[in-house]
Amino acid sequence: MNLRLKAISYIMFFVVVFPSVGKAQHQILWGGGISAHIPTNGFGSDNFGFKDVARIGGGANASTLWILNPRLSLGSELAYSYFPKNKNTWNQERRGDIKVNYQMINLTAQGIFYLTEEQVRPYLGVAFGLYYLRNLVDFSSNYVGTTNDASISYVSNTLHAGFGPEMGVLFKLQKRQYATISLRYTVIPNIEPEYYDRVTINPHGKQNHWSLSAKMFFGKR
Repeated sequence: MNLRLKAISYIMFFVVVFPSVGKAQHQILWGGGISAHIPTNGFGSDNFGFKDVARIGGGANASTLWILNPRLSLGSELAYSYFPKNKNTWNQERRGDIKVNYQMINLTAQGIFYLTEEQVRPYLGVAFGLYYLRNLVDFSSNYVGTTNDASISYVSNTLHAGFGPEMGVLFKLQKRQYATISLRYTVIPNIEPEYYDRVTINPHGKQNHWSLSAKMFFGKR
């Protein structure tokens, strides 16, 4: 199955299955939140990678949460993330102007296991789904028209499967009002290098990252 068919399958799953389950059980919660993202090169890796080219970014998401019982829940998330450039790596002040950023849209499903059944429930979970990556570099050299002209402009658009183990806390605020705080490590494996004029454009290593998120969820009264 190619990536386009995978994307269609995921979208149909979220659009059809989640709403129908929630309608039948009257337990689906809708919400969303904001997040901070920290690029990383992986555990114990000193190789040049994502944290060398990108800095801490942010994002927003729309999410669902279906609480099966006090110990288990399922969820879904449609999220957008933005990573600005690492100015130390992309320092081109004497050579010209450069614009660099890394953007991401992910559609994921999530399973959660709660460690307690109290009002405040620590949990462990995992998310999996599709990640659309849009990496942009636009460099305008000061030496246009000369042999030193290094101007280059490209946008890389790719789609990948990925997953993210997560830990967090669920807060029950009211009967159908909840909040969560979570820390997730997103892994996007099997990214093959792409080249533009002999320059590697996607990725600068794997685009793995940490995410610290806060969400609110609401249900029908």
